[in-house]
Amino acid sequence: MSHSDPIRTNYFDAVQKVEKVSDWLFYLSALLSFCALLVEQKTHPDAYELVLLLFGISVIAMFALGITLRLYLTPRAEDKRRQDFFSRACHVNLIHQQTDGYYNNDFKDPIKRMAAQVLENSFFSKEIALRMARRERAKVAVYALIWLVLLHNRRTDLGWIVAASQAIFSEQILSKLFRLEWLRIRFEKTFEDVFRLFQTKPSVTQFTAHALDALTMYEAAKANAGIALSSKIFDDLNQTLATDWEKVKSTLKM
Repeated sequence: MSHSDPIRTNYFDAVQKVEKVSDWLFYLSALLSFCALLVEQKTHPDAYELVLLLFGISVIAMFALGITLRLYLTPRAEDKRRQDFFSRACHVNLIHQQTDGYYNNDFKDPIKRMAAQVLENSFFSKEIALRMARRERAKVAVYALIWLVLLHNRRTDLGWIVAASQAIFSEQILSKLFRLEWLRIRFEKTFEDVFRLFQTKPSVTQFTAHALDALTMYEAAKANAGIALSSKIFDDLNQTLATDWEKVKSTLKM
């Protein structure tokens, strides 16, 4: 079966590219903040002013990219993803660019199809988020170790400690890990809730209510965390996860 995802190619790839540029600008800003401590203002005033100028430009650029991500690129991509989601669930065309080879279940009822699609999304998302979290944990551990060494070294200049603290407690380091871990937990809960929903087979009204609740939980988690799942990790895990997903479908007789 062919798999194509024009939404990821046309919209989410742009989100991830800008996120990477923003990350590199963060590391540049962190490096420049340390360079400002190394350059002596009195003996090298021109170099000191250049470092401060570059630092200011990088901070402004990070701000501009952050606003672009939060208010334009990410909402646009998520809007297209939701339109595709509801198009597949309700058999309507809300968007001309639709995925192919995903959301394969035999349900005819839109609510049951929707619930099955949420189950599929949360299954893949929780595994991708877990792999991303493992990488972020390792990165944070390295930064935390360096920060603790600086903090406990009495001969370390206070400026170095402040610069290191600004870096590790920023959006790109510690905050990102916390948001990613929270997002992973929410994905896992969504999967467990919907899996249990198909197992218990409640009344139509209860099924509808729980399915819609799971859908809103999944979408709200993505919006609150503000983290795009890695396309590279998805590609790496796709074959294995697709096989495991078929086992889930078989267990639930979907």
